[in-house]
Amino acid sequence: MLKRRIVTLITVLFILCGGLWAWGSLPQAKAFKGGGDTATVELDGQTAGGLEKNGTAYIPVDEVGKALGRNVSKKDGKYLIQSRLDRILKKGVIRVGTTGDYRPFTYYDPESKTYEGYDIDAAKRLGKDLGVKVEFVKTSWPTLMEDLRHNKFDIAMGGISRSLDREKKAHFSKPYIDFGKSPLIRKEDKDKYKSLSDIDQPDVTIGVNPGGTNEKFVKEHIKQAKVKVVQDNLDIPKMVAEGKVDVMITDSVEARYYASRDPRLYAALTDHTFTKSQKGYLMHRGDPDFQNWIDLWVAEMKLQGEFDKLEAKWLE
Repeated sequence: MLKRRIVTLITVLFILCGGLWAWGSLPQAKAFKGGGDTATVELDGQTAGGLEKNGTAYIPVDEVGKALGRNVSKKDGKYLIQSRLDRILKKGVIRVGTTGDYRPFTYYDPESKTYEGYDIDAAKRLGKDLGVKVEFVKTSWPTLMEDLRHNKFDIAMGGISRSLDREKKAHFSKPYIDFGKSPLIRKEDKDKYKSLSDIDQPDVTIGVNPGGTNEKFVKEHIKQAKVKVVQDNLDIPKMVAEGKVDVMITDSVEARYYASRDPRLYAALTDHTFTKSQKGYLMHRGDPDFQNWIDLWVAEMKLQGEFDKLEAKWLE
């Protein structure tokens, strides 16, 4: 009965997080951070200091707000859990998750210990337009969704493909660039690989990084060629150039980038990609105020030609 009451209370609190008023001071229970519109909560067995009411343990509203990455304000004895946008503006910092291994969108330079790339520049512009500082947070393709769910950052930027699977767990901004899957190959092989069937042959080796849409495409469409999983996405173009693998199936934007910087490489089929997709920025679910602000920002960046400038800088 107690467990059922606790679950009911937590559910009510989460509903209130959508913008309704939450009731005043709540006794304390142990809470772990979550992300999006959920938080994982564990009771200590006993409520701290015996803080309970009518045999029911309560969670303080500020803990729920913290778990959701939102700002909590108090007025007339009531609490309002506000948008993540309010929290970002109050703290003066936006945390941007990025992998640092996907040129031209995001790259971490171990020597300078700084990030650079198309979406790194975009993130800095985002911070400027918000009037806050940008804090880059390291993530990876296999852990991207889990890191977002655990509230390690406010938004993820860095060439992230919009997908229905990801949208089940998070929320994407409006798209800012179109692309598709295409092969990065050696220039000497440009007449050899003119279709997916040319690539999917037993004597062909494909290099792919784990955890992202490149690996998903390869698993779904490659049946005969050998597949070599390479942990660091940045290593694969060089492996293609040196003949250690024959093909890298990747986003056409990335293929164009590497081919423009290494004369040994060739970006094939970029005008007739295997798939059609778009890039977007990844956020938590259930926060329309923050989501709408980001969408308007993306629209303004397009309208003012700022994304065109980034494309000219990083993709040509």
